[in-house]
Amino acid sequence: MYILYNVILIVITIVLSPYILFKLITVPKYRGGISQKLGRVRKGVLRVLNNTRPIWVHAVSVGEVMAAHPLIRELRKKYPKRKFILSTVTVTGNYTAKQRVPEADAVFYFPFDYPWIVRRVIRIINPAIVLIAETEIWPNFFRELKRQGIPSALINGRISPKSYGNYLKFKSFFTQVFENVTLFCMQSEEDAARIKDIGATADKVRITGNLKFDQKIPTAQLQPVSIAPGRKVITAGSTHRGEEAILLEIYSRLRKKYPGLVLIIAPRHPERFDEVCGLITSAGYECQRRTRIKGPVRDVVLLDTIGELRAFYGLCNIAFVGGSLVKVGGHNLLEPAAMKKPVIFSSYMFNFKEISEALIQAGGGIMVKDKEELYGKLDNLLTDKELAVSIGEKAFKVIAENSGATARTIDAVHGLIIGK
Repeated sequence: MYILYNVILIVITIVLSPYILFKLITVPKYRGGISQKLGRVRKGVLRVLNNTRPIWVHAVSVGEVMAAHPLIRELRKKYPKRKFILSTVTVTGNYTAKQRVPEADAVFYFPFDYPWIVRRVIRIINPAIVLIAETEIWPNFFRELKRQGIPSALINGRISPKSYGNYLKFKSFFTQVFENVTLFCMQSEEDAARIKDIGATADKVRITGNLKFDQKIPTAQLQPVSIAPGRKVITAGSTHRGEEAILLEIYSRLRKKYPGLVLIIAPRHPERFDEVCGLITSAGYECQRRTRIKGPVRDVVLLDTIGELRAFYGLCNIAFVGGSLVKVGGHNLLEPAAMKKPVIFSSYMFNFKEISEALIQAGGGIMVKDKEELYGKLDNLLTDKELAVSIGEKAFKVIAENSGATARTIDAVHGLIIGK
């Protein structure tokens, strides 16, 4: 099966090479770390390691980096003599790791999963253990780790319904892959059951909870931009194509009742910043880019930066989390909850089912079916300040009651680290 997997990898690379080359030339973000992805280990990383065996944490992008941060922070306290390195796949993840995870001694790009590339990188870095956040399953990488006697653990593991169905189609292959993984630290009983169904043996699976509940809670509300006193703010975070137009239409209706209302839109993907700015302009508003704001905010703000979304959740009265009005599966609901904000989302939350259900059950989250219900709930919360505050407090309580995943994960991997 590995031979077939590698043949498919090579064929896909050859077929897509013109497209990949075009993207590398025309889209700067695709050029990020390409030499590292092809197996080059930067001299700066080698200087940091200085022939020591580091703890290697991998987090594909921004969300995974932020989820892994509390774990890295606590591991650093427990193993102060160890070096910690953090790898990512995306440019935004790499930037966030460098800006937001000071505990990492080095940040670099994860290698492509070709046997000769991962073999080289693993031999050079020679980690004591590799911890991979959520569900990044790289067959050649895991096999090479086992061949070199290096333990690996999937941390904060989750299997979405869509991924579960796809993995089951290739269960015989993933059973082989999972033989090379030392430990699976899964978020929930459902995730644990799914990973076992796909091929992980029960003795390797632990339920450790969701690391995102352990994010560090700010001691003070941040004020990233100036908002005139008395103006109410809605922050729409991690939005996708199809959602911004709906939000702008709702905003126009709400402004008739709340003239000073401010809408902050934070698109999920940076490459859509210009597109969303055009939508704002087409709706009849000035597109105030976060990077160009001077003086007080007027009406609609485009958050065109990376790593500031939590601060803008802290600024708002009501938070809407995107990827839920369209079939994306939702995004992190815990950032606005951590800021004690009422959290609204729509029905496509299948990637965050457990968290959304916990917030709804506790009265800290509101699920809406469609545009009209979203308008109604926003109108209600803008009118009733006490209700909005109460829902925000309940959202925060969910985080407090579900914390502890970091400690459980450290307990699970401790035996793999000592002696390495």
